[in-house]
Amino acid sequence: MTDALAAFLEQPLMCILAATDSEGRPTAGRGIGVEVVDDRTAIEVIFSSWQWPALETAIRETGRLAATFVTPADYVTYQLKGTAAVRDVVPGDLLRAGHFMARATGALEALGVPSSIIAPWLTDRGATAARLTIAEIYIQTPGPQAGMRAKAAP
Repeated sequence: MTDALAAFLEQPLMCILAATDSEGRPTAGRGIGVEVVDDRTAIEVIFSSWQWPALETAIRETGRLAATFVTPADYVTYQLKGTAAVRDVVPGDLLRAGHFMARATGALEALGVPSSIIAPWLTDRGATAARLTIAEIYIQTPGPQAGMRAKAAP
């Protein structure tokens, strides 16, 4: 992971997590927190397993996950794919999730999205964490590079 991508993941973001279960059925949910692991070969993402129970099940069954991050103001988007393992959250995860949700809400409100619409998207009820060991990084920003593999994958 490059310095630029690590810095990108520090911005106010929206996050969609996607996986498939052991039968190949897709499932997705919203991420509510992210942290780059020190050696930059992995990220830890937080999501509500209460809101997205099939996502947790799929990660546990297949050990695979895709995480897509987008800046709401300009739609710069990256997708990270790889192997994943679910773990229980620790207090630092909940603090990180609260910070992530507050920044995402602020960014969306600045674009005119009412907080009453945003609130159901972002909850830490049943918070769960997953470590995603990065195998592939894709540029997903709309435009000529959309869908291209980023050159700086680990």
